[in-house]
Formats: sequence, C-alpha cells, structure tokens
Amino acid sequence: MTDDKFEAKTRTEYGHIFIFLACTALIIHRLAQIGRTTIIIAHRLSTIRNADNIYVLLNGEVVEQGTHNDLMQREGAYYGLVRHQEMQRVSEEDEVLVELEQTLVDVPSRNMGSPILVQNQLLRQESRKSISEEITEETNLPEFSMKRILRLNAPEWYLIVMGCFTAIIAGTIHPSFSFLVTEFIGVLSGEPEEMRYTAKILVAITMGVAVFNFAVKVLLLVCFTNVGANLTRRLRSMTFRAILRQDIAFFDEPNNKVGHLTTRLSNDCTMVQGATGSKIGLILESISTIIAALVIALYYSWKLTLVILTFMPVMIGVGIIQGRLITGFSKSDKKSIEETGQIFTESVDNMRTVVSLTREETFILRYSNIIDYMLRQGIRRAFVAGFFFAMSNGIVFFAYAAAFTYGAYLVQNENLTFNYVFRVFAAIIFGGMSIGRNAAISQDFNKAKLATARLFALIDRVPAIDSASPDGRKPTSFSGAVEFKKVSFHYPARPDAKILNEISFDVKPGEILALVGTSGCGKSTTVSLIERFYDPTGGKVLADEDDVKILNLQWLRSQISVVSQEPVLFDASIAENIAYGDNSRVVTMEEIIQATRSANIHSFINSLPLGYETNVGRKGTQLSGGQKQRIAIARALIRNPKILLLDEATSALDSESEKIVQEALSEAQIGRTCIVIAHRLSTIQNADKIAIIHKGAVVELGNHTELMARKGVYYRLQNAQQRR
Repeated sequence: MTDDKFEAKTRTEYGHIFIFLACTALIIHRLAQIGRTTIIIAHRLSTIRNADNIYVLLNGEVVEQGTHNDLMQREGAYYGLVRHQEMQRVSEEDEVLVELEQTLVDVPSRNMGSPILVQNQLLRQESRKSISEEITEETNLPEFSMKRILRLNAPEWYLIVMGCFTAIIAGTIHPSFSFLVTEFIGVLSGEPEEMRYTAKILVAITMGVAVFNFAVKVLLLVCFTNVGANLTRRLRSMTFRAILRQDIAFFDEPNNKVGHLTTRLSNDCTMVQGATGSKIGLILESISTIIAALVIALYYSWKLTLVILTFMPVMIGVGIIQGRLITGFSKSDKKSIEETGQIFTESVDNMRTVVSLTREETFILRYSNIIDYMLRQGIRRAFVAGFFFAMSNGIVFFAYAAAFTYGAYLVQNENLTFNYVFRVFAAIIFGGMSIGRNAAISQDFNKAKLATARLFALIDRVPAIDSASPDGRKPTSFSGAVEFKKVSFHYPARPDAKILNEISFDVKPGEILALVGTSGCGKSTTVSLIERFYDPTGGKVLADEDDVKILNLQWLRSQISVVSQEPVLFDASIAENIAYGDNSRVVTMEEIIQATRSANIHSFINSLPLGYETNVGRKGTQLSGGQKQRIAIARALIRNPKILLLDEATSALDSESEKIVQEALSEAQIGRTCIVIAHRLSTIQNADKIAIIHKGAVVELGNHTELMARKGVYYRLQNAQQRR
C-alpha cells in the first residue's frame, strides 16, 4: 500500500471514529434521561421534539404548553418558531462539526500529525514545563536592591531623613539608661536622708526619659509607616500596570494564572514593607544601640568588653543560619499561598457552576488540604527555627555569665569599681537585646527580599509584544485591507502543536471574509494574529501592505473591534460599558445612543427603569445573551473601526435573538472590512469570500456561488445542512 493510500485510509478511519464518538455521546445523553426528571433549556427545537411537556416563554410568561404534536396543531408561537428554523435550515452546531469533519477526511493534513498523539505530546510537554518552571522560578529572580527601593521612596526623603535621625536617637536611650541604673544602685547603698533626695531626682529624670522615649518612638513609627505605605501604593500601581502591559503569551504560562497574579499583587506588595518602613527604623535603632553600648562599655572597661565581645561571632553566625532557613521557608510558602489564591479565585468566579454541581465540599477539601500541608510544614519548621532563635537569645546569657565572672576578677585584682562593672554589664545587656530583636525581624526582612525580587522581575519584564510601547508607525490613513502571506504559527506554550501551516488569503477594504472549519482548526487563532495578540512564527500578517510588527500596537488595535461568542461586560452601567469601547477620548451620550441604534438595542434600553444607567451586573449577568451581544456590538461600533472581527457572534443564541443580532451585525458591517468566524453557513452566504480551513490550512476559498459550483467541501456541507 502506497503512503498516499495509507494516509487517506487513516484519515477516513479518523472520520469514522469521530462520527462514532458523536453518535455514542448522543446515545449516552438519551440514556441519561431515562428514569429522571429532566428540564431542558433549548434554542434548537429539533432537540426537544420527544419531550413530554414543552413550555413556550414570552416576556417572562408561559404562552403555550403541550407536546410537540399538540403545539404544532395549534399553529401558535411554537409552530412559528419551528417553521422559522425550517426555513433557515440551520442544523445544530454539533451536527455541523460532525459533517464538516466527515467531508474533510480526504483533505491532505500537511504533516499535522495524529490528534491523539499531539494531545499526548502536549500533556507531556506541559508537565515537563511546569516542573522546570517550578525549579527555576526562584533562581532567575534579580538581586535584592535597597538602593532601588529607596529611589522609589524618593518623594518621602524628608520622612526618611527624619525617621533615620529619630531612630539613631532612640537607639542611644537604652544604653544611656545604664548610667541611671548604676546611680540608683549607688544611691540605695548610701545614707537614708541623702537616698530620699537623690532618689527623687533620679525618678524625675527617669520619668523625663520615659516621656522623651514615647515621643521619639511615635515620631519614628509615623515617619517610617508613611514611607512604607507610600512604597506599597507605588509598587501595587507599578505591578498592576506591568501585568496589563504583558502580552497574551504571558498569561498562557501556568505560573501566571489569575490566582497567582492576584496573590502577588496583594501579598508581595505588602511584604516589601518588611525590608522598608518601620523595619528600617528598627534596624537603625538596633545599630545605634549596639554602637552606643560598645562605646560606653569600652570607655569604662575595655578588658571586660573584649571578653564579652568574643561571643559576638557565634551570635552573628547563628543569625545568618536562621536567616537562610527562613528564606528557604518563604520560597516554599509562596507556592502554597498562590495555590490557595488560585483555588479561591476559581471557585468564586465560577460560583454558579460550583453551586449547581454541589461541589462546594470539593473546593473546601482542596483548599483545606493545602492549608493543612502548610500547617504541618510550619510545625516542622518551628522546631528548626525555634532552635536557632533560642541559641541567638541563649548565647546572650552565656555572655552575662562571662561578664560577671571576669568582672569579679577585675574588682578583686585591678581595683575596678563595682559601678563600672555593672555599667559595662548593663550596656552589653541592652546591646544583646538589640541583637535578639534583629533576629526576630530577620524573618520579615528575608520574606521582603524575595517578595521585592519577584515584583521587580515582573515590573522589569518587557513583553515581546509591548502594548505600552510608543514605537511603530502610525499611518495617517488606513483602508482596512488585511492579508496573510504564508503564515505559520504555534502557541509559545505549546511549540509542538502547529496551529497554522502557511495559510494565505487577503481581504480588500470593505469586503467580508468568512472563516469556516471545525473547532481547533485555527479560525480564532487567525483573528488573534490580526489583533496581534501573538506574532506568527513564519510568514507575514499585513495591514494595508504594512507588516503589523512595524505598526504602533495601540494605533493598530484602535482600528479593530471584536464581537465574540461570549462578550465580557463590566460590572457597570450600560452607558459605561459602551463607552469603554473607546478610552482615547470622552464618549458623548449622543454617540452612545447612535451606536445602540445601529446595534438595534436602543428601544430595549429605553424601556428599562434606569435606561442607560442600568447596571448590567457582574459579567453582564443581568442581561440575556442577545442583549449582551447587542451591547457588545454597540461597544465595538463606538470607536468607528476600520476592521470588524466577529468570532461566532450568534452561535450561542436562540433563533429570535439570532435574527435580531444578525440584523445589527449586518448594519455594523457596512463600509468596514469584516472577518467572520461562523459554523452556520446561512449567516455567511452574502460574504465576499469564504475560506474553508482544515488543520491550519485553507482548503477552499471563494464566494458562495463559486464554492457551490466547485462542488467541493463547502458544497457538501451546504447540502448536509439543507437535508437537515
């Protein structure tokens, strides 16, 4: 058997397998209804002919009820809908896909490979990639730079200077208090009359020190807290701007899911204060305390001070080990925190689905498992961290023991006074307390270093397709012509799966091009390349004979509007959602009304109690599918685009809504270059060009009359729909 015959036979077998699976799914669907109360919401009336009871709803009321035969005999609303669909001869979307796949089994695949093999390769590749990214995620981070953080805080320089000066003063208070302590001891060993008088003076001085310390600490915290809060605000703004600047390929990466980015934006920006703000004040205060304590101790007995300082290398070594351990713990915690954020985001964003499937406990269990894992890890780490924290504090007491022992020797043999010994000892005590405080805040500081590195890595990332870049040509005139020249493409996250294979076509200004093909053949990818969400891996995408890569990205996208199958509306008023279509200027109410008239929805909006100020709800949940589509059309028209992209804009609508939306689309297409993705051939018969795409290649191209005369794939698909 020749290679061509073997390949043709293989493709035919895949076509038969596809049809078999579709029939099996239909049978399973029918069997699933046996013995169960089934409620079906249907747009395609062919799917409910065998229903026991059919309710016809109009404006929120039941206008007809009965079986299919009963309702057809009445010749009422149901009868009219059935006849309307029969006149259109529009089959179900799934049936179209099956027929299209069946008619394309003899078309060469151009080395696209087996779908099953490609899928397995993708799964293996994504697994390898996720493991590799998990390993290298923290190793490619930039070095922590305190200088860069301070530059971000430059507008608060006066607060930083004031806070640093206040911290230095605050650090000298505790060592200086050793003078008062030793004076108290001396007074308590004197005469009672002298003791009462001197004690009152010392108590008054102590009260003054307390008030002064209170004022200094308040000023210290106010200065550095303001510095930290302003830094967090700037970092959040910069991070959010950086996220919105990234290209679409960035969001395809598994480490850049919504939950991960949300956690990074909220937690990491707050953690940065662990390296700035009040923490800087504490560090400066501790350094000042240590220096003051050493100066006092060396002045009164340098020998005793040197003995005590022999413990310092051990204290510093323990602190370094503790800091490194905490850094490792922070890296591990970061991934768990992002996973919990992802689960939370997924479950809340899809709450309707979670509730309808009663999967609340599933998500609670997933969330609880991660939290329990973090708890178990935290308990294990507590023993390690506690051991080194205890050492860092316990060594201070060994230093105390050495100080008392050697101090007693100096008193006996070198005539050092008891007051001086105690003054040195008291100064070292307060210095040791500062070392312990540094160890306590080292955890926040190390977490802050990692958080800062992650944020700067995101902020500094320059995407391959930079929407914020001012570079590129901005032509003074644009006709809307689009051309693909031998364009090949694969997604960056899936390099082994070739989506487009040297695809070529052109659309002249004002023409309508329809793209038809099975799911996954590359139709939506073609639209993404026109919008320049991605760059082709081979060939060129031209706009008015200019490569889209040399055009200014914001200018290019301002010439394009998109209406997708599931339009996304913001939780705002109808007027605001339409005005979002053009943020380069202030959109007037007259323009909004004109756009809604063209989209055939002005009358509906006026019928609402609040009119254009009506809130559409989260993701437009307060509106029906047809209403959302027409608002999306109005939003697309508000910028008066030269190119209009319609990605299956009517495939999810019922017949009546589809008719209304189709009329709005027909109005919107006038005078614009339109590229339409469609499964229903009845909606594209008037297109200037129709491209049949199969596995990333154009297998037929022409208008409706030419393709019907050719009697190829399009002809067979059209006949299949007419038979249904």
